[in-house]
Amino acid sequence: MICVETLNITGMLKNKTLARAISDAGWGEFLRQLAYKADWAGRQLIQVSQWLPSSKTCHHCGHKTKKLPLSQRHWHCNGCGQAIDRDINAARNIETAGLAGVAC
Repeated sequence: MICVETLNITGMLKNKTLARAISDAGWGEFLRQLAYKADWAGRQLIQVSQWLPSSKTCHHCGHKTKKLPLSQRHWHCNGCGQAIDRDINAARNIETAGLAGVAC
């Protein structure tokens, strides 16, 4: 099983700072290819809502921080005190949400 977050690519391209990097990455084409390859290999591709606060929610205790600017790559949870890497935390939360969606 592969879990990914759905992203509003059109909305993200309106950010002049990130637009070029997002366009160069070809996220839409990547998802299309990933879905094709997953199907070909007999795997399941799960897409998790873009509105899930995956970066701001602690994967250890579930505490949600109010503000987390994009420039802040590491933070400490106010609930359990855990030191958290933003990207790894988001990946774990997306995986958990994807698995929960399949279980339902």
